[in-house]
Amino acid sequence: MEFISFALFLAFLAWWLNRYLNRKYPKNNNSINEPLPLPKIDYTAFYSKKRNIMTNNELKFYRLLKYKTDKKNLLLFTQVALYSLISSKDISYFNKIRSKTIDFVITDINGKIVTCIELDDPSHVKDNRQERDNFIDELFKQLDISLIRIPVQGYYDMLEIENKIKEKI
Repeated sequence: MEFISFALFLAFLAWWLNRYLNRKYPKNNNSINEPLPLPKIDYTAFYSKKRNIMTNNELKFYRLLKYKTDKKNLLLFTQVALYSLISSKDISYFNKIRSKTIDFVITDINGKIVTCIELDDPSHVKDNRQERDNFIDELFKQLDISLIRIPVQGYYDMLEIENKIKEKI
């Protein structure tokens, strides 16, 4: 009798668990197992599209620099995240670089960094920006990553900039 009662109890428990789990986790009858749709959120309340990815000064300098790097068979990248150039063994130190970018990175055709260029516009005179610049300068120096700082100008002496880049190659 005890065996029958125990078997009935197990059968009832299995039936109840099956109903409970099917209610909590409904089966996806989709044959291609599409993910469940996300709730509809109006992202325009939180984000807006930027008009350009570079400032006018950066774009002007990019065009001049692109011409020179193409002639030297070098690659030019813009707005490169620091974490693409530097790895960190500690999350707190990673957090110091995670939202910082370098204006221009020049690499050889295999992707090896030749030099990085920061175009210093008037925002670089602000205290917090100078603190950031000092941090980047020291970090790059210790990691032996070449960094050239160029102030924003109306006219760029590309021969001078080319010579600075040649020194780094």
